[in-house]
Amino acid sequence: MSLCVPGDDLVLTAAAIAISISKDLNADDTSILAGLFTAIGDNLAIIAAKKQTCSE
Repeated sequence: MSLCVPGDDLVLTAAAIAISISKDLNADDTSILAGLFTAIGDNLAIIAAKKQTCSE
């Protein structure tokens, strides 16, 4: 999946999503969800690196 979206659009989109998701959450729930999304991002980075290594 190759999308050529400028980085600033992605930053604005991510900020809007974060604000929208966190509106109805307390601080603890927001913190837990942030940790979950960080873990998901880290795992996606590992998977992407492995795919790149295996395709070379």
